[in-house]
Amino acid sequence: MLCATGAASTAGFAGYVTTGRQDDEDEDEDTEFNAVDVMFVRMMIPHHEGAIQMAELVPARTDREELRDLRTEIIEEQEAEIDLMCELLDDAGVAGCDEVGGMMPHEMGEMMRGNGMHGNDDEMHDDDEMGNGMHDDDEMGDGMGPDEMEEMMPREHMMTHDDRRELRRAENEEFDCLFAEHMIRHHEGAVAMSEHILNEGESERIADLADDIIDAQQEEIELMEEWRNDWNC
Repeated sequence: MLCATGAASTAGFAGYVTTGRQDDEDEDEDTEFNAVDVMFVRMMIPHHEGAIQMAELVPARTDREELRDLRTEIIEEQEAEIDLMCELLDDAGVAGCDEVGGMMPHEMGEMMRGNGMHGNDDEMHDDDEMGNGMHDDDEMGDGMGPDEMEEMMPREHMMTHDDRRELRRAENEEFDCLFAEHMIRHHEGAVAMSEHILNEGESERIADLADDIIDAQQEEIELMEEWRNDWNC
């Protein structure tokens, strides 16, 4: 089941990229995207990076084959979608992945409020890498204010520093249950963002991407909920 989902999602990516390249020379290409489309992509890239960071913890902390298989699928899917979203930002003619990579959505909000970033020295890169994100005078535009971000991504779906620290220190059965719990919530956030863009966006390519995100992550949510029941979490 897991491999089939990944293959289906990856097959869709080629269509998106091909369409984008065919339209590159269209002088009106930037009219395909509204401000909410751009905000969605800029928030979803670091959100996907957060899922990859979580998945990379799996091999050292559990021997469950189902989690190891899920880890592979999550990384492959999220990396492929990040590549696609970078292309979409290029097609929209706005600042690309270098400006939005390496920062979680709740940390984006703190940066936009001018609170800065503070973390500790851990393997999830709380400080150094995440400090390379947005600033108040960034060219990312007026659509990325904290209120708009909160509307697209409610905070109950975001991992906190404490959540990440707890997951990072867990092992074996404790890790398995925590990983499923946090990844379910993380996936629910991606679904919420995708449902928001389907209502507020204009780009058909981004809407297609949002549909794929909803389908793939809902399937993984249901799978992890079954596992949590089986594991008596």
